[in-house]
Amino acid sequence: MSFLAPTVRASLRAFRPQQGSAVLSSPLHTTAARPALKESDHNRENLDVHYEAEKEEGLQRKREGKGKWKGELASNSEASIKADRGDLDAEDVTTLQEKTKKELHSSKEQK
Repeated sequence: MSFLAPTVRASLRAFRPQQGSAVLSSPLHTTAARPALKESDHNRENLDVHYEAEKEEGLQRKREGKGKWKGELASNSEASIKADRGDLDAEDVTTLQEKTKKELHSSKEQK
C-alpha cells in the first residue's frame, strides 16, 4: 500500500488552496459615494438641509391634499423620463424651461 501514498497526497494537494500563489488585484472600478440625489448637485453645499426642507414641504402639501411630483428631488434621469413620457403639467414645463435658461446662462458665465 505504500505505493499508493504519493498519488493520494498528490490528488489531495489539488484540492487544497495554493499558498502564496494567489494574486490579489484591485477592483476594476471604484467611485466615491455622493450624498446627492441629482447628478448635478455634487458641488452644492448644505444638500441635507435643502432636501429636508423639500421633503417637509412635500409632506405638508400631501397632508393638505395638494401633493405632487417634485422635480427638485428627482435625479436628472428621472426628470428626463418623466418629460419624455409627457407626465408634466404646464407648471412643470415652465419651471423646467426657466431652470434650463438659468443653467445655460451660468455655464456661459463660467466660460
